[in-house]
Amino acid sequence: GMAPGTGTPEPGGMTSRELLESVRRICLELPIVGIDIVEVAPAFDSADITAILANRVVLEALSAIAKRRSGEAYSPAQNLLDR
Repeated sequence: GMAPGTGTPEPGGMTSRELLESVRRICLELPIVGIDIVEVAPAFDSADITAILANRVVLEALSAIAKRRSGEAYSPAQNLLDR
């Protein structure tokens, strides 16, 4: 996985890109109203990779929820934060 700053790191798993795309699509296509980020332990990640990724997950989720609620058309290849 791509998140070393957690209490229980596991090998393998999703890449950061796969995680962000999954969060984006889920929040665009389903009536998600909130999310919860857990197991971010900055003490185990001196480069802050996990905290930065968690921040990006929240931003992608909120952007996708806002986009869905606005009714604007969306292309799955479009990065919501790069507008």
